[in-house]
Amino acid sequence: MKMLKKIISGGQTGADQAALDVAIKFNIDHGGWITSGRRTEHGTLPVKYKLKEMDTTYYSERTKKNIMDSDGTIIISRGKLTGGSRLTHTYAE
Repeated sequence: MKMLKKIISGGQTGADQAALDVAIKFNIDHGGWITSGRRTEHGTLPVKYKLKEMDTTYYSERTKKNIMDSDGTIIISRGKLTGGSRLTHTYAE
């Protein structure tokens, strides 16, 4: 069985940040890519989250890069996928 080695996240508000919080709490390596300015839906992502900043403000580019750098993707959603969650699903397929 393969053990979880790292949590990769885009740092967005909600499940993305919750995954990073779990990584920090349980001392699991974490990282990923975030848009220029560490921009999220609710402001700037705190530096305690060790994400690499991209040269773009496009969330779609961040999403694609995080999926390319991971071995698997988990989407947590209620009901039908929309917006970024739907795009994540499309890229992960």
